[in-house]
Amino acid sequence: TNLILLATVHGDPAGYARAWRFFEYWRPQVITVEISPFSVRYRRREEGNWRRRLQKTLQALPPEAATHVAVARVAAQASLPFEYRVARDWGRAHQVPVKLLDAGGVARRHLPRFKEELLTPENLGYLCEVGTSGTLEEFVAQEFHRARRAREGKLRRLPGLNGVGHGKRERLWASRLGRLAATNQKIVHLGGWEHLVPWPDGGGLFHLLADLQPSVMLLEEVDL
Repeated sequence: TNLILLATVHGDPAGYARAWRFFEYWRPQVITVEISPFSVRYRRREEGNWRRRLQKTLQALPPEAATHVAVARVAAQASLPFEYRVARDWGRAHQVPVKLLDAGGVARRHLPRFKEELLTPENLGYLCEVGTSGTLEEFVAQEFHRARRAREGKLRRLPGLNGVGHGKRERLWASRLGRLAATNQKIVHLGGWEHLVPWPDGGGLFHLLADLQPSVMLLEEVDL
């Protein structure tokens, strides 16, 4: 296949290195990422402010909150995603174009809320209280386990999570990937696994792009 859907877990601490190794092996001619240009611009501008707000918030919480997996996940959300950073860096190093496939609507609605809602002592305290224990690495491993089960048809998509069937964003990504695939170049698309695996109900990018016969690879499989 000339199209590989590289399924990630957002916030994976090993994600950058894993994706870099895959790029080095497969040598894509185009890389696409599940993010919008607006999201990249906004995150670059606000990342420092978010980091300072997070540190201030942690000072108002018990010391153990700093090492809680919920806080690690929030910190990852408030940073430039590794998927974008590794695509940008590898693309620059090898003169490979990087395409940002998403529209900015979701980011415009949610990113401005980070400082006043996501990064507050009340929210982080609640997440630490109700969230599961363990490390971020363990959370990522559990998500990849869920991704494998979904790919094998043993897990169904939750209606309240991403919706059943295809959402507008998935159709947009599929349309843009389809146009790129028409150039017969080797393409790698990085995106969250829940959008990429072939769900039993027919949802996900895999089914939308079935005529292109894409391959779905879980990013952790780079380690095998």
